[in-house]
Formats: sequence, structure tokens, C-alpha cells
Amino acid sequence: MKRFLEILLRAQSAIGVVLFVALTIVVTLQIVSRFIFHSPFLWSEEVARFLFFWVALTGASISVRLRRHFVIDVFGFMHAPEKGTVKYRVQVYLKIFGDVCVLAFSVLLFYLGWQYTELGLFRTGTNSEINMAAVYLAIPVAAGTMVVYGLANLIDLLTGEPTRKLPDHHNQNEEVL
Repeated sequence: MKRFLEILLRAQSAIGVVLFVALTIVVTLQIVSRFIFHSPFLWSEEVARFLFFWVALTGASISVRLRRHFVIDVFGFMHAPEKGTVKYRVQVYLKIFGDVCVLAFSVLLFYLGWQYTELGLFRTGTNSEINMAAVYLAIPVAAGTMVVYGLANLIDLLTGEPTRKLPDHHNQNEEVL
């Protein structure tokens, strides 16, 4: 399971980088064509918007696995409390609650995103003529991987396995629950 999650995360990260590079190229083309040649490409703004949509949802999905999404630390646990303490148990229960909420939202987003994608089959972009299902597919793809990552994070919490080490600017001996 860990190997699958690692491969999925790496593949999704690589796809995100490729999409971001494509976004940068399209925006650069738009700037050059508009301000230097005074003849903008009509499709570039729309394609940039579609690419940005995919990049944002890909990044959101990756953030779920890495637990980098927004977290509000209500109880002020600046450092991981020692195992067995009340603070530790409270922190674990709160993280489980957060993971269940992310999981529930992701399942709902997948369901609604799939319906939206089906509606996109009958629509195309105004200037780019890209089928909107290709754009809307970002929603169920991201939500599906969020479900996988959310389940993995929840399993990690329930089995007591840390999801990942803290980033370099933290103490490397600490682990995130």
C-alpha cells in the first residue's frame, strides 16, 4: 500500500509540474502576442484558466496526503506531545475527526464532480473549443485521489504510523501523527 501511495504521489506531482509549465508557457505566449505583436491568441486566456484549474486541484490533492492543507491548531500543540498523555490522545482524536471530514468532503466532491463532468460532455470552451468534460474531469480525479490519500492518512493514524516526517525547518526527530 505504501509503495502504491508513493508512486501515486510522485506521478501526481510530476503531472502537476507539467501542467504548471504548460500554464507558464501559455501565459507567456499570451503576454508576448498581446504586448509585442499586438495580436493576442484568442484561446490562450481560456486554456490558461483550464490549466490553472487542474494545477490547483492537483495541488489540493497532494496537500491532503502530505497533510499540508489548512490546519487550525485550536489547542496550541506547537510540538508533538509525548505518547500516552492526554494531550497526545486529544491530538489524535482531533486529527481523526479532521481526516473523516476531509474524507466525507472528498467523497461528496467526487460524486458531484462526476455529475458535472458528464454535463461537460455537451459543452466546449468558447475560444479553445476544448470539450469541457476534459476540464471538469479535474474535479473527480482530484477528489478520487483525495479519498485514497484521506483513507491512507486515517489508516496511518489508527495504526499509529506517522504519515510523514516534519519539513526540514522542524526538528527532524519529531513525527506528524
